[in-house]
This record gives sequence, C-alpha cells and structure tokens, in this order.
Amino acid sequence: MLTEDEDIDLVKSAGKMILNIRQTGAITGSAVERFQDECFKMVKDVAKVMKQKVKKFLVEENINTPQSRNLLRELCVDDPFQLLRTMKQQLKYFAEELGLVPPETKFLAYRTNYKLNPTTLQYEPTRVPMSYQYIPVIKTLTLIMSNEKMRNLIEAKTPSADGIIRSYLDGTRAQTHPLVSRHPKILRLQLYWDDIEVVNPLGSKTTIHKIAAFYFSIQNLPPVESSQLSSIFLLALAFSEDIKYAGGFEKILAPFFAELRRLESETGIMIDIGIGRPFCFRATLTVLCADTLAAHDIMGLLAPGARHFCRFCMVSRATFRANLNAVSVRKTRAMLDEHVRLVEESLNLSTEFGVRKNCVLHLSRGFDATQDVIFDIFHDLLEGCCHWVVSLALHSFINVGKYFTLRDFRGRVEAFNYGVIDIKNKPSVNFTNDSLKGHKLKQTGCQMWCLIRIFGFLVPEVPEDDDNLKLVNLLQSILLIVFAEAVRPEDIVRLEQLIQEHHSLFQRLHVTPGFDVFADDSDDEEGDDPDDPPHPQEALDRQLRRNLKINPGNKLHHMTHYPELLRSHGSLIRYWCARYEGRHQIFCKYGSVCCNFINIVKSMAQMYQISTLSGILKTTKREDMELQGSENITVEFARHRHHLIECGLRPEDKVCDVEAVCIGGETYRPGLFVIVDTTTPTFAIIQYVYVKDKHAYLILMPWRTVDFERRYCAYQVVHIPDTEPIILRHSELGRHGVIPPWNPCNQRSTYIAPRTILF
Repeated sequence: MLTEDEDIDLVKSAGKMILNIRQTGAITGSAVERFQDECFKMVKDVAKVMKQKVKKFLVEENINTPQSRNLLRELCVDDPFQLLRTMKQQLKYFAEELGLVPPETKFLAYRTNYKLNPTTLQYEPTRVPMSYQYIPVIKTLTLIMSNEKMRNLIEAKTPSADGIIRSYLDGTRAQTHPLVSRHPKILRLQLYWDDIEVVNPLGSKTTIHKIAAFYFSIQNLPPVESSQLSSIFLLALAFSEDIKYAGGFEKILAPFFAELRRLESETGIMIDIGIGRPFCFRATLTVLCADTLAAHDIMGLLAPGARHFCRFCMVSRATFRANLNAVSVRKTRAMLDEHVRLVEESLNLSTEFGVRKNCVLHLSRGFDATQDVIFDIFHDLLEGCCHWVVSLALHSFINVGKYFTLRDFRGRVEAFNYGVIDIKNKPSVNFTNDSLKGHKLKQTGCQMWCLIRIFGFLVPEVPEDDDNLKLVNLLQSILLIVFAEAVRPEDIVRLEQLIQEHHSLFQRLHVTPGFDVFADDSDDEEGDDPDDPPHPQEALDRQLRRNLKINPGNKLHHMTHYPELLRSHGSLIRYWCARYEGRHQIFCKYGSVCCNFINIVKSMAQMYQISTLSGILKTTKREDMELQGSENITVEFARHRHHLIECGLRPEDKVCDVEAVCIGGETYRPGLFVIVDTTTPTFAIIQYVYVKDKHAYLILMPWRTVDFERRYCAYQVVHIPDTEPIILRHSELGRHGVIPPWNPCNQRSTYIAPRTILF
C-alpha cells in the first residue's frame, strides 16, 4: 500500500499491470494492445477531469500565479505505455526493472525438410536449423533467492527431530548423497519432464506442435509454498520431434549440467541478491519426477512394455505375472553401468537387461538413476490401479452379484452429498458396461481419488465379506499411507503388509497367468450344445455374470517398491506429477488463443517466464489469510465472548466474525469437521469462525467417535446432546485440515473419512 508522500511511477504501475494480465497466458497480444489504448484514454480523461476541477477552483479563488499555471501543466499526463507497446519492449522492461529471466535460444542441429522449388516445381531437400529455449538455472535461482520471504523459507528447512518421515532430509538417501550429507543447506533441485500437446488433440496441428517441457522445483521449500504452481520453474522447452532428431536429452540438458557443475562445486557460487554482501549458495539434482514412459526415455531404458520393465529391480514380466508380489535383484548404479557397457558391445543384450544407453542425469554429482527416479503415485494409483480395482468391483457387484444396476450406481454418484470441499472433484457419471472390464474409467486423477474414497458409501448393500469389496478396502488403506505428508516407521511396515495382501487377493480374483488379453477362464456349469448354440443375448449375459480375468499392469509392481521409497526419500506426495501437470495449463491456454505458431516454443517460454515473475513478485505480498464474508465486531459484543476472553482476548479487542477463512490452502467454515485429538480420534464440527490478526479462533462442538468401519474406510460419529462448545486456534489443530461429513446411500448415519492416516 502506497503512502500519501510516496511517489507513484505510472510506467512501473503500467508494467506490473501488463505483467499480471499476460501471466495467465490466455490473452492475445492484440487484446493487450487494445487494453493499453483504452486504459490510456481513461487515464487522459481522468487527468482532464482533474485539470478542469483544479482550473475551476483557481478561477473561483482568483489565483493566477506562475506556480498555479505550472500546476495545470503538470496535470497533463504522458502515455505510461509508450515503452511497453510491443512484446519485445515489455520483455526488456520486465528484465531490466523487475528481474525477468528471459529464455535463451539454443541451437540443436539441422534436419532435412523438403520444400517446393517454384522454378522447377520439384520438392528439394533443405537444411532447417532446430533450436530450443533454455532458461539459465543460476539466474532463476538468483531471482528466487533475491526474494526475502522465499530465501528465509528455504534456509529454515531442517530434518524432523521426532523420528517421523516427512521430507527428503528425513530419508536414508539424504544421508548417503555425497553433497546433501555434507551440505544440509544445499538447494535440492527436483527435475520433471513430459510431453505436452498444446493444441486441440482433434485438430490438424497435433504432433508437429507437441512440446517437451522440462521443469524444476526446490525441495527446500515447505509443503505449503512448494504446492503453489508458481513454485515450479521452467528449465527448457523444445519440440518433441526435435529431441529425436538431435540425439536426445544430452544436447537439451547440456547447458543445465554446465551450470550444475558450478553449483555442485565445493565452493559454490557467489551472487548479488541485494543484501549488501555477496551471497554463497550451492545446488544439486536429487530427484527426477516423471510418468513411466518419460522416466524410461530419459533413463535410457527400454519401453515399459519390455520384458524387464522395472527401473528398480530385475524382475521379469513372466515372474511378475506368476506372482504379483515378486521382487527380483535390486538394481545398483554399478549394475546399470555394467549393463550399458555390455549393450554397447552387443545390442542383442538390450532386451536381456532392459536398457538402451547411459542415463544423461548421471552427469550430476551424486544422482543415481536406480534410486532417485521416483515412481509417480498419481499415475500408478489414481490413473492406474484404482481404475482397475473399481472397474472390476463394479462388474462383480452389478453383473455377478446383482446388488444394484448400473443405472442405480450412476444415480448414486450424481446424488451423493460430497460437501463443499470435494464437490469440485465430483466423479463423472459416464459409466458403461464396456468400462467395467478392468479398463480405465472416464475419470480424471482427482475424480478417481474422490470416487475411491466414497466408494463404500455408494454400495452399502454389498456384504462386508465380499472379496471385491475387501480389495477396494485394501486399496483405500494403502492410499491413506501413500498420500500422507508424514509417516511413521511402523506405518511403512503396515504398508508392506497391505500391498502384499492386496496383490495376493487381486491375483486370486482377477489374474490368469500367461494371458496377454482380457480373458475369462470361469467354467460353465453346463456346456453349450454345438447343435443348439445359445442366443447371442444369452451368451452376453452369461459372460457378464463371470468375474473378469485381466493381464496385470506394471503399476501393480511399482507399488511393491513404495515402502522402500518412503524410507529413502520421505513422503511420496511431494513427488507426484499432478502439480507439474497443472503447470501445463499456461501452455494449453496460450495454444488455444495463439494464431501464430511460428517458433511457438519461444513464445510459450516467454509466457511462462512472465507467469513465473508474477508469482515471485506476489510471494512478498501474499496474505497468509483470506477472509470470506467478514464482519468487524468487538469481543464484548461477540456471541462467544466468554470463549474468546478465555483465549486471552480483551473485551475491547476487535475481531472479525467470518463466514470462512482460508489458511495455507485449507478453508475453515461452519459445517466442516476438524480433528481435535488423533489418539482416539476425536472429531468436532465447526460452528463459528473468528479472526484476530493472524489467528483464526474456531468454535467447535465435539462429536463422539463410535468406531472405524473398514467397509467405508471412515469413522462413524454421533452428536453428543447438551455438550458445551470449545474454542481452539487453527494452529492447535495439527496437519489434517478440514473434512466434510458423509452419509452412506439411503442411510442417516454420519461418517468422517480422513484423506490420510491419523497420528
């Protein structure tokens, strides 16, 4: 907020205005130009009105001095957008005045294109240069460390002292990493890459405009900050096809590793961040996050469909199909290097070891591809195993058990009371018989997470001892641990048991060894007479009444390595790809409005950097609390004045009586439950919310916990009559946030279903 005596720079205000408009990537350059023109017209009109009022005042007061005439001349404003008209001018201003890190164009190689010669009317080969956009990592880190709030958050990160595993520093890998173990404050970079289709997938520009995006994030940031999309920084942007022509990732990442060698040196680098003295810092690459296909590409492994498909162990596909819990010899860096050497001598050995070439990420000191490439729980579970288990369970309940119809289930999904938190992730009702064959359901990852959590509430008539319901319940219990931001050592032991039980039951119910396609080996009670074949509808009905047998996917095997990853790298939710994929949206939005696809990679890199700069500038101003529907009152007139005074407030203090308050991504509002004691556990419903300074005071009504019901993966709670409300600050609640109450279909009992384990 500007003070009255502070000078206002209209050019700077105009520059920040354009920065904030462009940062979404959803507006064209011509629209920005029209906005500038109209905005300047309005500024001139405001200045003209002010000049007329001042002139009228001077005439009425009979003031006619040189100073008054100078005042009237000062009221004529210049165009604040004069130096900000074009994108080139804007980028120059952002770089010089606000610290923008512009992308740099890097040459890759030449490729051969065929162009029509207008003279000969023949297509002739032409050499076309290929390039990509690279954002210098040292300049980006300098911009980040120049932000005082970001710098303090990064430097404050320390390992947990209570034995609970939360972050990378709490895992065993931090103790063996050659740089992190000696320099605990080193910046730990987390790399991600994936291909993006930025145009309409049904349009004519697909494939040729498919882009490979490389991002990085900083593990040192606390979870609240690192979960922000603005905390994901662009490293490089290239055409996917160009990577294949140019020899892969080595050339794309060469500038990055050149800078990383300086950052990983013993002395580090010295930078100027405006604190009056040089600032020394180091950085290293600790983790790669990617989906299975992208991870295999950059690691130099064969495709996920290979015989040896696992990047952590040497299990074969035949062994895995025979036993879903099978784990073979653990891969090591020395073993991988030896396999690469043997494959280079004889390409025929590639299928024997599952590798093609060396991993380019080994150019980083301390990075080990056999340890530091994390399995993505988002793709493995929410876009893989959860789909298979729910699909097969629905097939069993609808077509085999006949507990309800597909139409009934769709109606229940539509009518379920999700609550204000989960309504935005409401599952799609697009269920068909074809989708209930172990295939991927038509749900996004977030919708699938919501569906698997409410699944038991949608099928209350299914017996609790039903094997397919048990399979769903086992998967729900696995998700509680895997998606937790913190786990105890005993939770990891429990996870190992759950995964083994889940895989054993899945194999017994739905896996036929040796089959490569969806199959059904169930024996008919009565064989078909070849002279009297069954009616087609009768044959279809008979097929639907059988439990399906499917070919298990790699994602089931990935789950067997989750306990090891939790011990070595900490909470897996910090490495999932969902938040990186959310950052793709700026490219997709710009691709939908952009009319010029010439060098689209450069245009999109510029848009991304503008968005990054806007996010960093907002970090210093970001409010820790967002109030909704607030009303200022004094404590003595508050409905719960006695409770507020018990918390140390005075009767004359001002408080805000709010409808809701958002703190650290959690929205506290009446009607939602919080956990006040994790040992029992004890839940309480929010009745009122008051805010004073940076504290939210919650008026809570405790409910009694009856029991944990496995079929719902939730705690049943009941209201306690004649109970006095209690008051707690939001900081006293712990880390589980708010939870909506859920009710089973056609029942009135209330359940609380936490997203993660409670302790």
